[in-house]
Amino acid sequence: MTQAFLPLLKKAEGARVVMMGSGLGSLALVTDPTSIYSKANLLAYSSSKTAFNAVSVAFAKELEPLGIKVNAVEPGSVATDLNGNNGALTPDEGAASAIRLATIGVDGPTGGFFGHDGVQPW
Repeated sequence: MTQAFLPLLKKAEGARVVMMGSGLGSLALVTDPTSIYSKANLLAYSSSKTAFNAVSVAFAKELEPLGIKVNAVEPGSVATDLNGNNGALTPDEGAASAIRLATIGVDGPTGGFFGHDGVQPW
């Protein structure tokens, strides 16, 4: 999707790309026994989200010289079908961090991984 929109992003002033990641893609979080993400063991989902984090970093490096900021966001434990609607956050609450990153200013970060509580470990 990002590659398909690159021509438009390159023409836009202040373009931003927000990648929707997951704490299940964070090697630091899934190996931390105090993290809620360490309790899950979803081979396909977690490994694809870990790879997705790497893609986010690669896009951030590629697009930074053009002024396009790329960040990954982990919305938190949002009540969705994936978790049987048992998440701690509503979809609106989970979307807040993505909206914040989509509207960051020129001095905002790029190449980071963020959640509703701020910076998340890769």
